[in-house]
Amino acid sequence: MISNPTSGNNRKWQTRIEARLAAYPHLHHHVTRALPEAEALLPQIATERPDVLVINGGDGTIAAALGLILEHWPEGRQPLVMVLPGGTANMTAGDIGMASSHRRALRRFFRWLDRGAPLDGEIRERHLMRVEGAADGMTRHGMFLGTGAVMQATRYAHANVHSRGLGGEISLGLILIRSIWGLVRQDPRFYQPTHVRMVLKDATGKPVMRDPAPMLILVASTLERLFLGIRPFWAPRGAAIGLTTIRGGARRFPRAILSLLRGRPNRHVTADNGYESFHADRIDLSFDGDLNLDGEIFASAGEGRPLVISAEGPVRFLCPR
Repeated sequence: MISNPTSGNNRKWQTRIEARLAAYPHLHHHVTRALPEAEALLPQIATERPDVLVINGGDGTIAAALGLILEHWPEGRQPLVMVLPGGTANMTAGDIGMASSHRRALRRFFRWLDRGAPLDGEIRERHLMRVEGAADGMTRHGMFLGTGAVMQATRYAHANVHSRGLGGEISLGLILIRSIWGLVRQDPRFYQPTHVRMVLKDATGKPVMRDPAPMLILVASTLERLFLGIRPFWAPRGAAIGLTTIRGGARRFPRAILSLLRGRPNRHVTADNGYESFHADRIDLSFDGDLNLDGEIFASAGEGRPLVISAEGPVRFLCPR
C-alpha cells in the first residue's frame, strides 16, 4: 500500500489510517510525499511481486503511481490495483467504483482486509494517458485532461472552494454550476477560449485534423464516468481516450450543455454548431497555454511542438465486494 499524506483527504485521516493498519501484518504500508520518493519505491515493490497494490491518494498520486507500474512491471504480470480517494476531487476512485467518499471507501477497504484480502471482487480495466510535449520537457501520466474553460474553473476552485476546505463531488458540483453560469453569461473570468490545432485518428481509423480554432472547452479522459456521473463523450467507442471539444462561439450553448454532460447530445449538439466528440488512441494538440492533468497545472510547449496524448495499459482495478 502506498499513501500520500499530503493529498487532500489524507491530511485529515492519515494518522488514524496508519494506526488502524498496524493490525494487519500482511499489509506493507509505504508513505511517499513526492514523485521522486515514489520513483525510488516502485522498483523495490515490483521485486516483491504483490498480488494487489493499494494507492491511497488523490488523482495525481494515483496517475503517477500507475505510470510507474506500467514502467516497472512486465506486461501481463502487473498487480491488481485498488484506489482509495485520499485526494480532493477523487474522480478516478469515483469511476473505478471504490467510492468517492473517503470515509465509505475506508470502511469498505478495512472490511476487505478483515476478510483476508480476497481477490474475488469485480475487476475493471482502464487505460492511462501518457502526455508528452510539456514546456518543462517532463512526461506525465493521467486519466483526465482539460484546457480552455477547464483552466478558469480550476483557478476559481483553488481560490474560492478548495481553499475553504471543501472537497469531493459536492465541491465539484458547485464549481461546475458556477462555471456554466459564467459561460452562459460570457463572463470574461470564465469565457476565455484557447486556440488549439488538433490531429488524431478516430475509433474507425479515419484521420481527423482541425486547423487552429478557439476552443471554449477541451476535455480528454480514459475514465468512463467523471464526477457527478458526467459522461461527456458520445462518439462511438473502439479506442481508449475520449475527447470532446466545444468551440468558442458555439451556438445554442445553454440548450446544449446539459445533454452534452450526460453523454446524450440533443439536436443542438452538432459539429456545425461547434460541438465534437471522438475516441482515439493518440491525440496531438498544438496550442500555447496551460492545462489541467488530474489536478496538476502545467504549460504546453507552444504551437511549435504538439502535446502528444497516447493511451497506455490497460490497468486492472480490483473493486472488493
